[in-house]
Amino acid sequence: MAAETVAIHPHVLHARNNQCVCARHTRPQPPIEALEDLYSERYGRLIPCCRVPGRTVSFRPRIVFHETPIARIYSSVAVMRCPSLRRAASSAAAMLVLTACGGDSGTGPGGGLTVATITIDTVSFATERGTHLTLTATARDDQGKPVTVPFTWQSDNEAVVSFGPDGRFAALDTGVAIITASSLGVTSSPIGIQVIWVGAADIAASQWTPPVAATPGAVVTDSVRVLVTNRIGGPARGSHVVFSVAGGGVLSAMSATTDSLGRVAAGWTLGPSQAVNTVTATVVDDQGTRESWVTGNPVTFTIRAFDALTATHGDAQTGQILSALAVAPSVLLVDSTGAPRPGVVVSFVASNGGRVPTPTIATGADGVASPGPWTLGDAPGDQTLVATVGIATLTIHAMATGTPIHYVPSAIASAGFSTCAINTDGTANCWGAQPNVGNGASLNASAPTAVAGAIKFTAIKGSQTHFCGLAADASIHCWGVNSLTDTSGATTSSGTPARLPSSQSWMQVAPGYAFNCALDSSGAAYCWGDNATGELGDGTSTNRFTPAPVLGGFIFSSVVSGAGHACGLTAGGTAFCWGLNANGQLGDGSTVSRTSPTVVRGGLTFQSLGAGASWTCGLSTAGQVYCWGNISATDQQQTTPSAYSSTPIFTTLTVGGAHACGLTGDGSAYCWGNNNWGQIGDSTTTVRDVPTPVAGGLTFSAISAGYAHTCALAKPEGAVTCWGLNSAGEIGNSLVAFQLAPRFIVLGVTP
Repeated sequence: MAAETVAIHPHVLHARNNQCVCARHTRPQPPIEALEDLYSERYGRLIPCCRVPGRTVSFRPRIVFHETPIARIYSSVAVMRCPSLRRAASSAAAMLVLTACGGDSGTGPGGGLTVATITIDTVSFATERGTHLTLTATARDDQGKPVTVPFTWQSDNEAVVSFGPDGRFAALDTGVAIITASSLGVTSSPIGIQVIWVGAADIAASQWTPPVAATPGAVVTDSVRVLVTNRIGGPARGSHVVFSVAGGGVLSAMSATTDSLGRVAAGWTLGPSQAVNTVTATVVDDQGTRESWVTGNPVTFTIRAFDALTATHGDAQTGQILSALAVAPSVLLVDSTGAPRPGVVVSFVASNGGRVPTPTIATGADGVASPGPWTLGDAPGDQTLVATVGIATLTIHAMATGTPIHYVPSAIASAGFSTCAINTDGTANCWGAQPNVGNGASLNASAPTAVAGAIKFTAIKGSQTHFCGLAADASIHCWGVNSLTDTSGATTSSGTPARLPSSQSWMQVAPGYAFNCALDSSGAAYCWGDNATGELGDGTSTNRFTPAPVLGGFIFSSVVSGAGHACGLTAGGTAFCWGLNANGQLGDGSTVSRTSPTVVRGGLTFQSLGAGASWTCGLSTAGQVYCWGNISATDQQQTTPSAYSSTPIFTTLTVGGAHACGLTGDGSAYCWGNNNWGQIGDSTTTVRDVPTPVAGGLTFSAISAGYAHTCALAKPEGAVTCWGLNSAGEIGNSLVAFQLAPRFIVLGVTP
């Protein structure tokens, strides 16, 4: 056997001596070096071949690459006479000891350490370009015992996979590399590493526009955003991007990983000095090194910060609150060279409820813009007017004098597009949309206006269409559309309070959209008005213009009404509802309307209830809020009570058209639901699906939600504050269309 000639492809089995030489294949006889090119398209990259006299053996390691490594499979087309070669073929051993074909014994220096086999500890696999990994191998002696030896790692394609020390390699470019580990003249069988490129191929700024002007220290309102894509233009999810900043600014994050859309963003605050500020976003590999093959890498964002705005008139004036200052403020806008910038829009925002007639105006040919006379807000002390262009701002100051006179009633009730309050003497004031103001006039009122009749009320409640009050003599008086105090049904509306003819003593009243419900002095429930969906709860759908008993003989401690449904709460805390149930607002697990009281499912015990247009909420005896029906903010149809998680313990609950609010024990206010007009009071118009703190830091003794506005009595004096929609003056202010945070109703000024 020692005289036999053996051909071994150098990429597959490495002889440990020079006695093995290349031979020719039995097929058409190209040199062995050409075999790989001859068969690469048909069989893959590796076509090893060896030949002994009278027999040809071909081994084809079929290496299939996937995103996860798979096994290496050898197939033999013939049986080989050389025992050593046969042993290598049958066991896929890492090394061929050519004892039958000649060679040394695999003994290291001095013969003390023998390595018989080396096996790489992983099979063939694919990896992403730019990856760095460490391979390991196991060496065994001729007894099969592991031995510790250093390895030399080799790649047949250094342009694809390149090794450093200790088996750590870098995946440099796409392609396939054949890897072996060697030690003491013994070489492992190979594995294949396929380097793929499905990750980052391009980086670019995404939906980012530099501000038209910026002052030092400004917060960049448009976050720095980049988009990383792969070679086919799809998102390169999971790419690592690092940020660096120059110019003294700060970033909200110095590194991030792209999301499923290939995006990453960081907030940017400019440095405190007049200078060029830059942010650089770089796609890096797993060692933090820039990936040079990514087009556009890195991306740079640049903003020049300078004093773009200066005050030309109207700064540092003094005036009385709610009065116009003597000099209209104006500002000059310049570019980075100091030249005036004409035709650029400047925005002005006054603090403390102050106002200017033209809050948005473009600069003139001289670069100057003025919003007109500045009327101060309702709080004494320093007030500001902030001019803004891009992220360049300038603050103009004024000293406000005088003391505001707040409106301080004893109770508050918001409903629909109006608000009513009970004064300390029991009379009522209302403001907002007519005829719900109750003064008999036709014009809406934006300030508290006396309700006609000087009736002394103990309670007032409202709906989207009308208000009803419980008078000191236990009679009911209603005004507005669908006030329903004419028991003949001839007149359904009234511009002033009209007494409900009845000999009963009433202890509570709850107006609905086109009906009313009330409790008599015993707690028995009565309803009257429209009954198309069973909202009167008398077991029928017949309209009634005189109070009719609610079916079932229930005794309730409170009653509430929504647009087309009503609910009652027993003294034991059990809730029953009746009427329209299209959105699950009855809480009985269905959407079937009910003409008589049906228990709310869940076995909960409530201390109070509130009803909105098409939903209902309850405050449990533990202070937890549950809601059901058309859950505001999500348009979710919830047919049984659903709790809000991670919320504070509430002591008070109020439900409006599509938002609700609660007070904690210390008077802190939280609201949730629709927020189109700022009715949540958190200084935004963002819809909130969980209770969210009301801005401003005030605490309250009472709170009431209307259709799209909210009013509350602020501690300690009980002054009225309102926020949200102001379509008809319902927040007590004639100057704004909506208010995003609480503002006091001011009746006048004491100099």
